[in-house]
Amino acid sequence: MNIFKYIKKAIVFALVVFSLSLALQSPSYAAALEGKWKLTSLNDSPVPEQFNITVAFDPNEGRITGNAKTGFAPIPYFGSYKSTDNTIELSEGIVKPLIYLGPEGEEYFSTLNSAESYDVKDQKLTITDYRDRKLSFVKAE
Repeated sequence: MNIFKYIKKAIVFALVVFSLSLALQSPSYAAALEGKWKLTSLNDSPVPEQFNITVAFDPNEGRITGNAKTGFAPIPYFGSYKSTDNTIELSEGIVKPLIYLGPEGEEYFSTLNSAESYDVKDQKLTITDYRDRKLSFVKAE
């Protein structure tokens, strides 16, 4: 019977259209994380003025880059990440600076490396790790 032939073609066509629509969508979570952020607090404690950390997320490359500064020149760090609508995982961990950045720096990198989730609201980003430690950021210029 020819009717099954047409049904099969219709199903294949519908699957192709559905797949293409998914492939061409840009996830909103990628856009939410994208860009450069400045650290404002570690576990709800304000960051000391001399402690300046930025982070940038590139969803197209799955890369995280940033600079840490504690009175000296900015020291770069980098790594890779994966994210979904509210989860984040640092694939290989952050390659952090070899220079000791004090207890704040150690806490920052420890929390970032164990990050599990994030939330973006009103140009503010909060990253939370598995121990419920939090990093808070504001969108940087």
